[in-house]
Amino acid sequence: MKKYNRDQALKVVEAGYDQLGELYSKERKRFGNWKEVKEFTSLLPQGAKVLDAGCGPGIPISEYLDKAGFEVIGIDISKNMLSIARENVPGATFKQMNMVSLDFPPESFDGAISCYAIIHNPMETHADIFASFHKILKTGGILLVSVASWEWEEFADYLGVDMFWSHHSPSMSESIIKESGFDIKFGRDVKDGGEQHYWVLAKKS
Repeated sequence: MKKYNRDQALKVVEAGYDQLGELYSKERKRFGNWKEVKEFTSLLPQGAKVLDAGCGPGIPISEYLDKAGFEVIGIDISKNMLSIARENVPGATFKQMNMVSLDFPPESFDGAISCYAIIHNPMETHADIFASFHKILKTGGILLVSVASWEWEEFADYLGVDMFWSHHSPSMSESIIKESGFDIKFGRDVKDGGEQHYWVLAKKS
């Protein structure tokens, strides 16, 4: 694995997504993990307050949650993505924030979802990320995340821009999630749209 500076890695991710803009919106239209998302929403109370962490352009997750009647707050490190998200989903609230340290009151959300975003954070921060999710979720709150199907880390080209990925194996990710105070409802590999990710649904115990 390459050695890197943590702040440098996140700057690469932020700059990359700032450049991608609408191109990434088109890329994510092939999202097909609705089975997992609907299992997540089925466990939420009506009108639940939900965090979309790493929301990108707001499509498709924030948009779907908003149309389903949930109170949606999306966060991302890319200002450009957030600007696009505000246009795409005017009914939701979007803030620039790093998911490693969520700036929300404890137990203020019923649910949290993060799709294709945790993998862009250095793996040594993942325990802090799940601890942050645990902190902001109410007791019994529901968490759905996509993580990686194998341990990997690299800087590489993505849609013509520099990008960074970093992640543990599924078993290590599940271990971290459990140690953060969650009960895992399922962990499964899903292949869709030419990609493979490991999805975990968990409940704050």
